[in-house]
Amino acid sequence: MKIGAIIRIVPDLVEGIEITEEEVIPFRFVPNERDEHAVEEALIFKQKCNGTVEVIGLVDDELRDDEAIEEALAMAYAKGADKLKKIVLMRKTFNRLEVAKAVAEYLKGYDVIMIGIQSIDSFAGYLGGMLASLLGYNYVGGVVSVDLRDGDLIVQEEFGGGEFGEYKVKVPAVLGIVSAEKPISFVPLTKLRQAMRSMEVEEVEVDVPEMGGVEVVRYYEPEKPEITMIEGDVEEVADKLVEMFKALSLI
Repeated sequence: MKIGAIIRIVPDLVEGIEITEEEVIPFRFVPNERDEHAVEEALIFKQKCNGTVEVIGLVDDELRDDEAIEEALAMAYAKGADKLKKIVLMRKTFNRLEVAKAVAEYLKGYDVIMIGIQSIDSFAGYLGGMLASLLGYNYVGGVVSVDLRDGDLIVQEEFGGGEFGEYKVKVPAVLGIVSAEKPISFVPLTKLRQAMRSMEVEEVEVDVPEMGGVEVVRYYEPEKPEITMIEGDVEEVADKLVEMFKALSLI
């Protein structure tokens, strides 16, 4: 079985970002966490079905050589990925339909494609479903484990409230992964560096179609709330709180 796993890089919110009206400028990028789980689940499933795994890095042109995407692909290779590909989007876009239309043609031929259910710059999680629709594949999101039975996928989906559903899914299929069924495996730094030196990555440049209908008006930071520090002993603080609540008509 031929398995594809997509990994994207996203802004590192720990390092912070700069916001102008025209764009959001991250100080650093990191692999998308849900996609890391998709790669891990693909490698777990590879052992179950005796298949092959190709990891596809999806990245904007300006980030094609960013350390984050190189490291993400090397990590996958060190863990047992059979082949690596980098799909470079030649026009930056946040419209997931545009992305899906750009890359769908290059994702044909896989029996299963796994992708993180969402990314931190796209909470809606549309990309996996759009890819499935354009490819004519079946789609299940919220996936936490994948097995193979009589040629069909047995997929477990997690619902809110700790409930789960199990489905029999015909291949080919796209699966939106929430988390891998096992914790993400650790790769020693020496093995990772060795993988970065020895890996071969097929690179494909793709044009992104302009769909229209959505455009960025501006980016901005929300107004910071006014904070009042209340000082004094217990009775003084209580009296001040009562006055404030009365002013707000809360009491």
